[in-house]
Formats: sequence, C-alpha cells, structure tokens
Amino acid sequence: MSRHEYKAILWDVDGTLIDTTALIVGVLGNMFHHFTGEEVPHEELRGLIGIPLAEQVAYLGSPDKFGTTTEEMVAYAVRGYERGRDLERVIPEAIAALIELKRRGMLTALVTSKNDVELANTLPRLGISAYCDVIVGADQVAPNFKPHPRPVLLALDKLGITHRDSALFIGDSAHDMQSGHAAGVHIAAVTWGAATEEMLLRETPELIFTKPADIVPTLIADADEADTPVPSLV
Repeated sequence: MSRHEYKAILWDVDGTLIDTTALIVGVLGNMFHHFTGEEVPHEELRGLIGIPLAEQVAYLGSPDKFGTTTEEMVAYAVRGYERGRDLERVIPEAIAALIELKRRGMLTALVTSKNDVELANTLPRLGISAYCDVIVGADQVAPNFKPHPRPVLLALDKLGITHRDSALFIGDSAHDMQSGHAAGVHIAAVTWGAATEEMLLRETPELIFTKPADIVPTLIADADEADTPVPSLV
C-alpha cells in the first residue's frame, strides 16, 4: 500500500499527547459525588473523556436538578485539575512525533475539547506552541463540540486546507474518530488514551497506532528513529 501524502496533521490533546485519564476520571468522580452524592462507575467516567467540561458536568442531569450551576461544577473541576497536575503525564514520544512532522513541512493543528482556561494550564507543559500553526479549543466552536465536525472543519479553514483528503486527524477517543469522519478527513486512532482498542476499531479508523514511535515511520517514507529524538521535557 502506498503512503498517503498529508499536508496537515490534526492532533487531539488529552490521551493523545498527554496522559490525563487518571486525573480526569478522578476529578470528575469527585465532582459528581460532591454535587450529586452519586458514585459514577469508572468506565462511564472514561467514556466522558473527549467532550468539553461544560457538557461533562451535565452527565447526570442538569446541574440545577442538584441545586447548583454549570459554572459552579466547572469551577470545582478546574480547581481539581490544578491540584492534580502531578498526575498528568506528558507522552514524550508523541510530542516528538508532532515536532518531527512539523519539521518535515506538515501543517500542525491541535483540535481539543479543552476550553481556554484548561489550555492555558496544559500547553506550557507540552512545550509545542511554537510547532502549532492552529489551536482549536472548545470555546471557539461552542456549542458544536466533538463529535460534531465543526472543530475539525474550523482547524482546516484556519490552516487554509481546502482538500480534506490531505488532512489526518489523530486522536484517542470515539468522539475524535466521529468528528474526523463527519468532517471528511482521514483518521488515525491511538491506543494509549482513554478508549480501548476495541472501542476505537468500532469507529473504523484508517490507521491505528499502538505506540507513539510508530507515527512518523508510518507517515513518512524515509523516516527512521534517528530523526525523531525524544525531547527533554521539564
């Protein structure tokens, strides 16, 4: 099979470039218990990863049903994320792949369900702002969040990509796969995030990566491991 020529690579953030599964599950579980008194099963909490925080907080029903507001629940969760930063694990090999593909001339976009406040907390730890041509977060596309195609389509528009066939969206959740499919771009799933490989395969990704080190060699014909050193992350 010949390699497809991509002009743009779109990246999800949570679960793709940074391992936040344990942190998100813990924070959401605490938040739901605090405001509703209910214990949400772990697998249900994992299934919420990939949609915006403002939608996650309504999983058990409208916040006013529990005598609170969306704003209060979101603020509670954001404080939890700030306290639990040490639970975040940047994935150096995935960061290295993004940087190498950008170095080789591909346009780069982040397409994330994080809002502006969450991005401000996370981006400095990733160290990739200089390598991103476009960043599309939840605040820019509300209320059309993933799995709606709007986040992907907005990224393509900002990148100046008119042929969707020349773009690849890499993500770890069913929401990413569905958003990419709906937008008409190629999609690749990674198995080190929130969703299981079985869940991802149901969304029929064209590529599936089981380890970050495979990304560049799969997409670039003359790539080798020496071309993608793992960056030093502080």
